[in-house]
Amino acid sequence: MLDTASETLRSVRQTLARTEGRVREKLESLLRDRNAATMLSDAIITIRNDRYVIPVKQEYRSHYGGVIHDQSASGQTLFVEPQSVVDLNNERRALQAKENQEIERILAEMSAKLAEFIQEIHHNTYILGRFDFIWLKRDLGSHKKRLRRT
Repeated sequence: MLDTASETLRSVRQTLARTEGRVREKLESLLRDRNAATMLSDAIITIRNDRYVIPVKQEYRSHYGGVIHDQSASGQTLFVEPQSVVDLNNERRALQAKENQEIERILAEMSAKLAEFIQEIHHNTYILGRFDFIWLKRDLGSHKKRLRRT
């Protein structure tokens, strides 16, 4: 749905984008730390359980604090949401919920407006189906004529 569907949706999405940017900035600063190469399995930011996390080597799991959301198949890498971004990730999730609520509200409003015209919509759908059938018969007829000529 476009941001222009409502002022609330536009505002929520702008705030969400800013919040996501702040989360990424904090995590990127952790990745740039001189000790990060030792403690991280890879210098990337990823998402687990809809939360931004970083891949931390098992032996350094307590260094960043926070929440462990997942682990690699080998168990050597833990996907950790550092304590420094937990509140921002919570804010991000709340904004996503607000965005979804606004989208639901807009869709309900649009559906209610369309409900006034349900008879016309059904009638037009029937008419379009009839046109489709007539054009199909015409195309089939001209196809049969071509087959008879050969």
